[in-house]
Amino acid sequence: MTQLSEQFPASPPAARARLIFDPGELRYNFGADHPFQSRRLVALIDLLEKCGLWNSEDEQTRLPLRAVTIEELSLIHTADYIEAVQQLSVGDMEVRAPVEREALQRLEYQYGFGEGDTPAIPDMHNVSAKIAGGTLVALSAVMGLPEGGTFATEDERPLHVFHPAGGLHHAWAERASGFCVYNDISVAIAQVLRSSKAKVLYLDFDAHHGDGVQRSFYDEPRVMKISFHETGRYLFPGTGDVLELGKGVGRGYTVNIPLEPFTEDDSYNEAIDSLLHPLITYFAPDVIVSAHGCDTHAWDPLTHLKLTLRGIQRQIKVTHQLAHTYCEGRWVALGGGGYDLFRVVPRAWGMVWAEMSDQALPKELPAEWIERWRPEWLAMEEQEEIAQEVMGKASSAVDFPTTFMDRADDFPAQQRRWNINKANRLTVALVRHLLVPPPVRLAFPTVPRETLGSPLLGLFDLLHLHGTATPSRSKIIETKKGEILLRDFCPPSFVERLKPDDGLRAFARFPEREHRLLLGISKSPDCALTLAHTPTGEIVGEVTMAPGDSFWDGIENVYEVAIEVSSNWRGMGIAKATLAFALELDALEDMILFAIGLSWHWDVEGLGISVHRYREMLAHLFGLQGFVEYPTTEPNVRMEPGNILMARIGSRVDPRVASQFYNRLLSTPTLAGL
Repeated sequence: MTQLSEQFPASPPAARARLIFDPGELRYNFGADHPFQSRRLVALIDLLEKCGLWNSEDEQTRLPLRAVTIEELSLIHTADYIEAVQQLSVGDMEVRAPVEREALQRLEYQYGFGEGDTPAIPDMHNVSAKIAGGTLVALSAVMGLPEGGTFATEDERPLHVFHPAGGLHHAWAERASGFCVYNDISVAIAQVLRSSKAKVLYLDFDAHHGDGVQRSFYDEPRVMKISFHETGRYLFPGTGDVLELGKGVGRGYTVNIPLEPFTEDDSYNEAIDSLLHPLITYFAPDVIVSAHGCDTHAWDPLTHLKLTLRGIQRQIKVTHQLAHTYCEGRWVALGGGGYDLFRVVPRAWGMVWAEMSDQALPKELPAEWIERWRPEWLAMEEQEEIAQEVMGKASSAVDFPTTFMDRADDFPAQQRRWNINKANRLTVALVRHLLVPPPVRLAFPTVPRETLGSPLLGLFDLLHLHGTATPSRSKIIETKKGEILLRDFCPPSFVERLKPDDGLRAFARFPEREHRLLLGISKSPDCALTLAHTPTGEIVGEVTMAPGDSFWDGIENVYEVAIEVSSNWRGMGIAKATLAFALELDALEDMILFAIGLSWHWDVEGLGISVHRYREMLAHLFGLQGFVEYPTTEPNVRMEPGNILMARIGSRVDPRVASQFYNRLLSTPTLAGL
């Protein structure tokens, strides 16, 4: 697997980081018997200050917040819901007249406050608006918007902001849910969408699926939501399936990775490595908002995941690296879930701030901090053991930690580790093939090439076996704009000398990133890259050929074909000519070639045509090269009626292999989530 550490700079530039914390946020508290308690924030701030990582008096590292306005809340929440929250913020209902009390109780049940998880609390509107304001200020500050405040110089404007009280990702537009009253994340993102043309990447690492944020932007193509969470088969809120992909123009911008219960660090990190880089390369965000709920930890009483702080620290570091690689450093980090209040939350969120501010973590926890918080933990231990038993987890016998990092000896290996890891890999494979375009997948493989579709070592070897002396060929075609040169099996040295046309954006959003993808494909021994370029060296079109994905495992010589032409060079016959040139080798008669068209990847808006018309064009283009449309249960294709699978069975393909292919077309998928 290609590791993220190999793809990113070794260390990002020095941080311009701020932390938002206001004592008023501590009033967002549901009582001593409720899992969500603000004491965890007090323990966090105390730990940061005792470790010398943050000083609440230092104006260079803190950022003041303000409450959001009703108008800002209304970007996400309905007027009726906001009014209900205000009415329910009045305090003890027992002192109310019976008629008024009954009316308020009806409001509670109507808007999600009467079901136990999110009880109404005094002054609920004001304190929730303050938390939402903190996240709005944080995101606006890194984006340079007026709502983020003013700074004397650009160098003083923060690139990173951490708001640990934020991350209330379950609240819906019209109701409270999962300990969340106002959805601070959605409100802040909506403000950025309204005030700029920016694209926002939302990363959610909480064990619970971020259903509220997903609902807010399910049809929004400027917000990509990526959520790594425990599968909803066993855990609230029961959503977050792989097949929840978005709708309308937002199709393909909702990404869910439901992980198996008892998932450990290595499997979790493998999912991150396999998905984040290709997804973000494709989306090209301007800013990252990340929610670092640490209820993924093995000691958390409300979930079933088995991460340690090693796995949690990696997600934080990767997010930091992504921000500097793709977003010029713009990153807002939030808290979220986390219900081992004193052993886990302060250390996990302390890691967020240390990473964000480029400070080294101390190895040992301060003795005076332990002396203050261990007694509170002991007082709650009995309640935690009861909660663990209810969740079907063995209660933790581990004492209060004395080091920032977890001790490996405190976390025995899972007996079902192999099965859990296998299920997670299948889930990741499905996500990649539903949402990552083929050229991007090729540039960021998850497994060694020799384990993919073809049993042969590579496409070059296959061609040589059938008499092709040298695979690389060239050709000149004429267009309305002048000559275009075609070349197949382009080597890396040749690709490096070329540059992408500005309209070559379909797979990586930016031409320079598209160029890096093509360079990576050219280095793969079992991929074929055919390029169309101008005499001055501008790439205007591409055809890639690579082994089929895991859906086709066990079938010999199955290769997927993908094509792209620059938006500046469409309508000139380049697609037709390049595809014909790439596929005219006689050796390809020994292969099964297929092409998949997924409607959420098509530039129908840029072309000004319907999905149906685009599908017809694609079928015609490949039909000219002998491809035939087939019905299939392939998981990508069956998602939308506009999607299409076309294949060309080479004339020398063994009938037994062709029969395997036909059977596989309509086989029952075994990927997780189907």
